[in-house]
Amino acid sequence: MVKKALCIVIVLLQSCEWRSSSKELEESVLARVGSSVLYVDDIVYDPSLGDSTNVFDQQIEMWIKKQLVLSLAFQNQDVVDKIDRKVSSYRENLILFEFEKYLFSTSYNDEISESEIAKYYEENRNDFILPFNLVKTLYAKIPVDAPSINSFRSNLRKYPNSDTTEIVSYCFQFAEKSFLEDSTWIKFDDILMNVPFPAETDKIKFLNSRSFYEIKDSDYIHFMRILDKKLIGDFSPISFEEEIINTILLNNRKQYLFDNLRDSIFNNSVNGIDYEVYY
Repeated sequence: MVKKALCIVIVLLQSCEWRSSSKELEESVLARVGSSVLYVDDIVYDPSLGDSTNVFDQQIEMWIKKQLVLSLAFQNQDVVDKIDRKVSSYRENLILFEFEKYLFSTSYNDEISESEIAKYYEENRNDFILPFNLVKTLYAKIPVDAPSINSFRSNLRKYPNSDTTEIVSYCFQFAEKSFLEDSTWIKFDDILMNVPFPAETDKIKFLNSRSFYEIKDSDYIHFMRILDKKLIGDFSPISFEEEIINTILLNNRKQYLFDNLRDSIFNNSVNGIDYEVYY
């Protein structure tokens, strides 16, 4: 019976008009396991998969095996109860999540002031001790055959007592890579990812002894003008931690609001809604 139905379905699928055939044909039954039924529309077929007969046979066989295993699994009440509890818990968490979003959308202020960030930073300074080196730097990767390299080198070495516009313009025209945000703290290792920096170099000694550095490979000269540094073990600058602190304070604010909400609901329940505790 299955083979016969399968042959009919294959012929229909090979016709460009099979989708426009009658509703009865679109809902033809290919297989059944218990109360579960496999219909024509459940089969996924793409010509790139090869012979349609083999593809259909494989999918029907896989479906039957799956349903037989599921039928056996549903007889294990411990497994079914465990899944039901997980589904119920997941549903409850989703409802709470969406409910929180709704409440926060009406009462939640997501703006954190600079004074709040500064206060948190000062009260938790020991949480912001650096495990890596930070620098404020200008970096440029310049082709060895770029024009006027000596002039660029001189301007970079003298920075900030040189023409910033000339440095930016030169990098825009000739640099393969550059980092020119002189007020931004960046991990020293992130800069070194672009530089053929000797692996055995003591980075702390290097940063304590250098404000300008250049190194050449076969195609490029790498320039670094180090403007400021914070070393491993130093307190991290507040500007570097601002985004993290902002996230912490927002999460704390959300938790505070939600805790207050739950307390309010609990207190209202005590005053008017029935609940019972058994222990």
